[in-house]
Amino acid sequence: MSILVTGGAGYIGSHTCLELLQAGHEVVVVDNLSNSKAESLRRVQALAGRDLHNYEIDIRDLEGLNRVFREHSISAVVHFAGLKAVGESVDKPREYYSNNVEGTLKLIEAMAANEVFNLVFSSSCTVYGDPASLPITEDSPVGGSTNPYGTSKLMIEQILQDVCAADPRWCCALLRYFNP
Repeated sequence: MSILVTGGAGYIGSHTCLELLQAGHEVVVVDNLSNSKAESLRRVQALAGRDLHNYEIDIRDLEGLNRVFREHSISAVVHFAGLKAVGESVDKPREYYSNNVEGTLKLIEAMAANEVFNLVFSSSCTVYGDPASLPITEDSPVGGSTNPYGTSKLMIEQILQDVCAADPRWCCALLRYFNP
């Protein structure tokens, strides 16, 4: 199985790439390296003893994404690409919405055009906002995020839920976690 990992050179993405390679999957990485370094992927390959395919592409580059899908028989996508600093998002909200939300929309567009409908999305516990009670559970209400980063993650979750409701071919999983 060939898995596309967006943001695969980042911390969580690179660890996921290693696990996927060790499980025998072909791994294709798309990362613009704005929050990561290509060195992490070289280390992943050395640890796994296997190569992966790496493309320095921004996920907002629809033509580049489509090229990657055409060159590989992608079965599923694990989507980690995104800006992730809460404080910075307050200072640069347009950059966060453009990169995170617009980028995800481009990714979904490329996936649909290439008939790939399996997606794991790296969301965040920031979608819960200021929780009414602790501990937070998966059933806790979302919304009321306190920063553009959290709001962008919540918007993407809603987009993915709507895409899945509109087309039964889509299968999306949302991962919500705190900073590693």
